[in-house]
This record gives sequence, C-alpha cells and structure tokens, in this order.
Amino acid sequence: MNSSTIESLLKARGAWLKGQHGDEAAAYAHAGLTKAIAQQYSVFEELRDKIFKATEETSRELKVTAQEFSAAHQPLVALLNQMGMTIDDGFGNLISDAKGRRFLSGGWLEELAWLAAKEAGADEAIYGQVLGWQVKSYVGENEIDLIMRAGEQLAFVSCKALRSELNMADRKHRNRLMDAVHEADNLCDHFGRAGERVAVLVTTDLFDEIKNSPRYNALMGKAAVLDVRIIPLEELGWDKLVAAMAELLEA
Repeated sequence: MNSSTIESLLKARGAWLKGQHGDEAAAYAHAGLTKAIAQQYSVFEELRDKIFKATEETSRELKVTAQEFSAAHQPLVALLNQMGMTIDDGFGNLISDAKGRRFLSGGWLEELAWLAAKEAGADEAIYGQVLGWQVKSYVGENEIDLIMRAGEQLAFVSCKALRSELNMADRKHRNRLMDAVHEADNLCDHFGRAGERVAVLVTTDLFDEIKNSPRYNALMGKAAVLDVRIIPLEELGWDKLVAAMAELLEA
C-alpha cells in the first residue's frame, strides 16, 4: 500500500509545506459558483470589473446595484450574493470585501482546479499552498496554486485569471502569459522529478477556431519546448478541465 503523501514526497526533495493550504470545505461549498463562472467567463469578467469599480469608487457618484446588471449577469450576481462574495455597502453599491476580492480576482480558479483534480482521481490534492525550500545554504519559498499526487508522482498547476480576449498588440498580456509558462517550468525544475508534469491554467482564449490555429504561436512553441501543458479558456468547461487534470496525473 502506498504510504506516500504530498508532504513526504516534497520533504524528500528539500521542501516543506508552510502554513495552511486552501480551504477544501470552502471549495466544495463554492463549487456551483466556480463552475458557473467557468461556463460564463466573459460574462463574469464584465460583472467582476463593475463590482471592483464600485468597490474602489470613493465619491459614491457611481452606484452599481444588483438591479442595474444585465439579465446575463443576474444569475452570477445571485450566486455571488448567496456565497457572501458581494455585499451592499449601505450607499447602494454592490461591492466586495477582502475575502470577496481575493475570490473574484483568481481564488475561484484555484478552487475550480482543485475540484477538477479531485474529480480526475488524484490520490491527494492541495491548493493555495506556500512551500518552503532549502538548497545547500539557500532558503526560500514559493506559492503553488495546485499540487496533485497520483501514487508517488506529483503534478503542479499554476492558475492565472487573465483577460479572456488576447490582443496581440497588448504586450503586457503577452508578457504575463509567457512569464506564466517560465514560472511553471521553474516550479517543475525545482520541485518536480522525471516524468512529472506541470501546467498553466489560464482564462485566455488561445485558439482561433476559424483559422484552426493558436493565437500566440510563440507561447505555444515555448510551452512545447519546456513541456509545460497550457490549459486555456477553451478547456475551462468542467468535463474538459477534468480530462486535462487526468492527463497530468497519468503522465
């Protein structure tokens, strides 16, 4: 019987778990919301930006109430309210507190990835975990969005909640995508072993269905060279995401 755990495997690699990882009970409680966000990400983007704008508004001249959102937004507004991710600030603005802002800005994606890992059959999975490490006299730490285990093999996933639409003229967006691939590769180089996989789960549409080609060839080429699996917006649907996680575990 395999007695390995994520903690024991990392310990053998000179790393250790620091502090608390993501709340698994919360991830299960938010499952309906996270899956709904994934299914309607472009709608969620608009909704999130409106909420953030209202949250940051200091003059109170711009009020964003639940009634002012479009019909497309209303189901997500209801779920966000139900889960306590948005509140009324007393001035009629629908805003988010610190917990809500963290969830809306990317915490939901980590939770979704963890749920998909469990559904894919991971023996163990943790999300939102900080790892401490030591190499010779050097010590440091890294935050890893998702670590999965299948037997004695680990897999790592970096989650990036970015704009869904890729404009190739937007150098900042392109750089963030490329940096994400390099960061993921570094994680696997540091904490991984031969045969273990790493992926970047990103909310950007990276495949042009009309042209039947990648939207960012250099990114895909770099990922292929580094053996980093990119899971783009096109695979954010539940069944496809679970399949992608299973692929990482089977590797």
